[in-house]
Amino acid sequence: MIVRELGPDLALSHGGDGNLPSGPPLWRRAASARTRDLAWTTLSPPLLAVVPGAAPARWPAGTLAAWQHWLESADHAALPATIDELADGHPLCVDDSTHDPASRSLRLGRHAERLLHFALRHMQGLSLLAANVPVRRAGRQGIRTLGELDFVWRDLASGEVVHWEMAAKFYLMAGAGQVPRLQDFVGPNLVDRLGDKLGHIVDRQLPLGRTPEAQALLGHTVDRSEVYLLGWLFYRDGQVPPGLEALGIAPGHLHGWWSSLEGWMERAASRSGSRWCRLPRSGWLSGAFVPDAGTEDVGALRAALAQRFADPRHDHGWRRESPVMLCELEPAGPQATGWWRECSRGFVVPPGWEERALARAEEPPRPGPQAAPDDAA
Repeated sequence: MIVRELGPDLALSHGGDGNLPSGPPLWRRAASARTRDLAWTTLSPPLLAVVPGAAPARWPAGTLAAWQHWLESADHAALPATIDELADGHPLCVDDSTHDPASRSLRLGRHAERLLHFALRHMQGLSLLAANVPVRRAGRQGIRTLGELDFVWRDLASGEVVHWEMAAKFYLMAGAGQVPRLQDFVGPNLVDRLGDKLGHIVDRQLPLGRTPEAQALLGHTVDRSEVYLLGWLFYRDGQVPPGLEALGIAPGHLHGWWSSLEGWMERAASRSGSRWCRLPRSGWLSGAFVPDAGTEDVGALRAALAQRFADPRHDHGWRRESPVMLCELEPAGPQATGWWRECSRGFVVPPGWEERALARAEEPPRPGPQAAPDDAA
């Protein structure tokens, strides 16, 4: 259970020009869920330091520090609504009131794109030129869509035109004690894999910005095409394996754990003073900030998960087979009595999931576009 009301203001000192301030990141400590989600989308560390066959996203110098300074004191009412608010019919925000209704998509990936769109429109040092632009080509059999450009913006200092393809993803590493491979990172529902997603972005999406159709549509030549990849990686019982740098995975990437139900119970028993909650998909981006009433008793939570994984209904296979994200919570501090802040997160996987994940990791890439609505963030 995630309660969407605002808690006490936990903002620390404001950032400024230069390096980002130290201490808990804004996407963990801000009381407003809107601020946390927007901060996570723009200020959290990337998954990859090196992108095989392409380049990771690079911000103009000083842009992020100035953005954090603005976001620290921004009125949350003027920021994009959360997915939960959209589900309740809440408007996006005052600034986005004229957006196409499709921007109200409740998919997590679309939500992250919506947040980055908002940020690129408001940041210093750059000018947004285009967003979510379909690229089409006329042929003998009519007009077909080649794909969609996520974001195209201009660096105001250098004048360069930059094309970004964005994804926000969550992958669990299948297996342990082996040399890691990109294909070992699978989505919770085993539809998506990190290696396949990167291949799709690098081989299919990034080249779109350099096609004659895209350049004619934009009226600009693209100088740089880059991958803006955010998310979390999850490791068996939280054990991060060696050798990740060879895959290009950033040393400071966000990561958590995955365990069986019994493994999670051992973790919970070893952490006295912590509390726990289930984290719905709509809350997967930024850090959880939960009141007392939103926490769950460990024993009751274990019983609920066991019941879910043993659901006998034939049409509830997705419930039996889907991992559940849990969030470990610690007291938010003396200025926020009765509130709890995330200190770790992970997936509890159902019986048989690991075997299915290992088998999925060994499958050859599936033909066609690597879109994965069930696992997509």
